[in-house]
Amino acid sequence: MSNPRNFSTFSNDDWATYISGVGEGISTIEATQNRSSDASATEHDAILADSINSFIDHTQLKTDATLAQINQLCEEAKEYSFKTVCVRLDHVARCVAALKDTSVGVACVIGFHEGTYPTTSKVAEAQSALQAGASELDIVLNYPLLLSPVPQYSSAYSELRELRKEAGSRAALKLIIETSQLDTDQIMAACTLAHAAEFDFVKTSTGFNGHGATVEDVRLMRSVVSFLDQQEAKGRVTMVKASGGIRTWEDTRAMVTAGVTRIGASSGVAIVKEAQGKSASGKDSADHPGGY
Repeated sequence: MSNPRNFSTFSNDDWATYISGVGEGISTIEATQNRSSDASATEHDAILADSINSFIDHTQLKTDATLAQINQLCEEAKEYSFKTVCVRLDHVARCVAALKDTSVGVACVIGFHEGTYPTTSKVAEAQSALQAGASELDIVLNYPLLLSPVPQYSSAYSELRELRKEAGSRAALKLIIETSQLDTDQIMAACTLAHAAEFDFVKTSTGFNGHGATVEDVRLMRSVVSFLDQQEAKGRVTMVKASGGIRTWEDTRAMVTAGVTRIGASSGVAIVKEAQGKSASGKDSADHPGGY
């Protein structure tokens, strides 16, 4: 299939045709993934265990999160060198200050968690997050647009492009597609729209609506964006983030093996300790009631 460049002119019918073509094209990538060897699985696991901290967005998204919990989140992120902390807008400035002069970024959720807020509201929230210093934005797709009898692909894409335009190169964008609410075709459509809008990641879940990440959904998402990256032939690599219900090293290992490069979890410390064969000192995800 060809890769059209002017998606802004697409009608809903054009999108439907394009998305159908993506579905026809991903079977080759899926077959390649299924043939991958696991002969060096033990070596791979050892390497992954030593670097798993760099995959983790250490997360606290409860609406009643306290300053003490946010401070603890940041201290743990520094201690374990997590990739980012992921918080709501109210806590971005505090996290940016706490993590100054470290390698830990700050991700802010946008349109969380329903995704149905007006585009103007999402853009304003993104502006505020960027001004506060966020380096990544985790944006909830207005996924009900894909659930209507006639999916509103054009409207969904227009919102995503507006958000990409607002962020520019200032922040990486992740699209939370809420896989628990979508069927296979709708997941494929959401990933296609995210890729067309030049988002950097597609992400499984908010952690607040239905089941979280599954290996099957991650594999599908990985297949779609890999196929589209290859078709575009510009060297772009669109990534996959898994979130929702990931609390153990085995959960994390399964997601990375399925193709993710980022994990959203409130249990990051326990995951790292388990991966390294250490005791979690009796703590579990209840210490970080972050919704993940």
